[in-house]
Amino acid sequence: MSNKKDRESMENLERCYSIVQQSSAKGGISAIEISKKTGIHRTTIHRHLTSLALMGKVESQQGLWVTKTGEQTIKPLEKEIVIELPMPKNKWLDVARLQVHANYMEDLGFSGVANIENTIIEKFNETRTIKIKGKNVDDLDLEKIGNLIQQATESSSRFSLNNILRKIQKHKINEASVKDQRSPKTKDN
Repeated sequence: MSNKKDRESMENLERCYSIVQQSSAKGGISAIEISKKTGIHRTTIHRHLTSLALMGKVESQQGLWVTKTGEQTIKPLEKEIVIELPMPKNKWLDVARLQVHANYMEDLGFSGVANIENTIIEKFNETRTIKIKGKNVDDLDLEKIGNLIQQATESSSRFSLNNILRKIQKHKINEASVKDQRSPKTKDN
């Protein structure tokens, strides 16, 4: 999901920049107008505009955003290291079951349930992922990285997919009994 969100965010950032470029010749455009054109919440638009301004691509002139001419002045300073830990041996079967069930629910047309289950899997995967971001990533000591790995391992070990699967199964049984009680019983005469 993280990659999907990142890709979507980058696409929205590019859309925002494109709209500012098109509007610059007309004197600029407000964040609210960009929000209306894109359907993206104005808070998110402000965040995109701030990012673009930090990159040196746009600037605000009396509340209207225009493209900035000339060379970009700010280059990204931060680096990011992503460490993905292996799946704990006692969790891979639970994750596989949950993924199969999510696919099954999607095929049956229960996309809401499938989305919830996929979110659970993503959250579990996040417990196995360490992201280190900053200006001095190269200067990190191995002890700090070791501590982060240990914390992530403990976190993913505590993540109980079995309990989640049991709750989903119990919920399905409860739904089935409610449906049975609601449906009229026919008698053969």
